[in-house]
Amino acid sequence: MKILFNFLVLFTCFQTWSQSSTNQPASFYGLGESAAQNHGIFDALGKNTINVFDSTILNFYNPASYNTMSTGNTLYSYGIQTRISNYSEQTKTQIGFAGMVDHIAIGLKIKKNMGMAFGLKPYSSRGYQIIDKTFTGFDSLQYTYKGSGAIQDLFLGYSYGLVYKPKTKLSIGANASYLFGTVTNERQAKLIASGSNQGGLNKNSMIIRSFHYELGAYYQQQIGKKQLLSLSAVYVPYQTIKGEYQDEFYTASNINSSATYDTIAFSRSPIHLLNSSTIQLGLNYSIFLPNIKRQSRELHPKLSLMASLSQFGALEHNAPDLIPDFGMTNFQRLSFGAQFNPESRLMENISTLKGIEKMSYRFGYYSQTLPYTINAIQYQESALSFGLGLPIMAQMSASSVNFSINVGNRTSNQSFGIQEKFISVNLSFILAPSNFDKWFRQRKLD
Repeated sequence: MKILFNFLVLFTCFQTWSQSSTNQPASFYGLGESAAQNHGIFDALGKNTINVFDSTILNFYNPASYNTMSTGNTLYSYGIQTRISNYSEQTKTQIGFAGMVDHIAIGLKIKKNMGMAFGLKPYSSRGYQIIDKTFTGFDSLQYTYKGSGAIQDLFLGYSYGLVYKPKTKLSIGANASYLFGTVTNERQAKLIASGSNQGGLNKNSMIIRSFHYELGAYYQQQIGKKQLLSLSAVYVPYQTIKGEYQDEFYTASNINSSATYDTIAFSRSPIHLLNSSTIQLGLNYSIFLPNIKRQSRELHPKLSLMASLSQFGALEHNAPDLIPDFGMTNFQRLSFGAQFNPESRLMENISTLKGIEKMSYRFGYYSQTLPYTINAIQYQESALSFGLGLPIMAQMSASSVNFSINVGNRTSNQSFGIQEKFISVNLSFILAPSNFDKWFRQRKLD
C-alpha cells in the first residue's frame, strides 16, 4: 500500500511539474524565477530556511540537518504552492494565478550522528503571457509573448555529526544534484483578419542537463536548561551549469497548427551558464518559557527567534551573441521569523492537550533584492507571513500539516515598469510512520 501511494504521488508530481509554477513576466530572464524556498514551514518564518530544523522536520535546504531527525522516523515531505498576483503598469492591471506541486522528498537517520535525504524539488521556472495589438496602417497584428517550462533538482544528501553530544552538536553535510529541464521564451506575430491565422513564430529554449552541489553546516549549543543557540551556514561554490541553447524561427499559414509551420531558421549549440557562489548565514535562538499550569495539566511553552542573511550569486553565460538579454545579477535577502509552541513536549503530553495547544504558530518577514533590473535598478520584494503547524498524532506519529500565507509586493521603485502585489499560500505535508510501524527499521538477532 505504501509503495502504491508513493508511486501515485510521484506520478502526480512529474505530471504537475511540467506546468509552470510562476506567472511573473520577469521570469523571461536567465533560467526563470527561482523556485526555492516555497514551503509551508519556512515561508511562514519569513523564508528562514537553513536555520530551522528538529526531529520532525525534513529540511533539504541545509543538508547538514539530516542527522537531527529521530531514529526510525523516516520522514516523507510533500508540498503544494499557489500564488495570486495583481500586476500593474501605469493605468493597466492584470490578475495572474499560478499553482503546482512544490517538492517531494524522503529523509531518514542512518545512525546516531548520520542522516540522509533524497527527492525532487524545483530549481527554477518560467511562466508568463503578454498580448499586444498593433495597427500598421494596412493590417492589424497581434503579438503574443509567452514563456514556459521549469528546471528540476533531483538531489541526494548526506550529513555527518563531527560533534554529537547531548548539549553540543556540530554537523556538516552536502547535497549532490542533477539539474534537468527546459525553459522557453516564445514570440508570436499573428495577422488579425477574417478567416486568417497567418503569422510567424520565434522560439528560443535552454535545455539544461548538469550536475550541481551545495555544502551545509550547523553548530548547536545548549545554554543552561532553558536556552538553545544554533548557528547555520550553507555555501554553494562557483559552478558551471551545462546545457544547450536552441533557436527556432517559423512562418505559418495557421499559427495555431504546427503542421503548417515552414522553417526559416533552426540552430542548436552548447552553452555554459556560470553561476557565482552563494552564501547563507542563519541564527536560531530558542528559550523554554516558564511552565503554564492548568487545572489538569501543565504546559511547557517554547519560543524560537530566528534571522538569516543570504547573498545569492549572479548567473552569466558564454554566448552573448545567442542570448543578449540574460540579465541575472547577484541579489540579497534578509529574513526574520518567530515560532511559538504552547507545548514543547507533544509526544509526552498529547493525551491531555487541547487542539490549540498542539499547534505551532509561526510569523515572519523578509526583504530582498531580485536578480532582475530595469534601467540598472534592481527589483525589490518584501512580504509578511503567518503560518500554522498542525500535528497528526494518530498512533504517536511525527506527521504534520503545515501551511503559510505570505502577503507582499514586488516593485522596481520607479514610476514605470511592472509592479506586483501578491498573496501566496503554501501547504506542506510531513508524513512519518507511527511508533508501531517503523520504516527502514534495523533488526538484530541474538
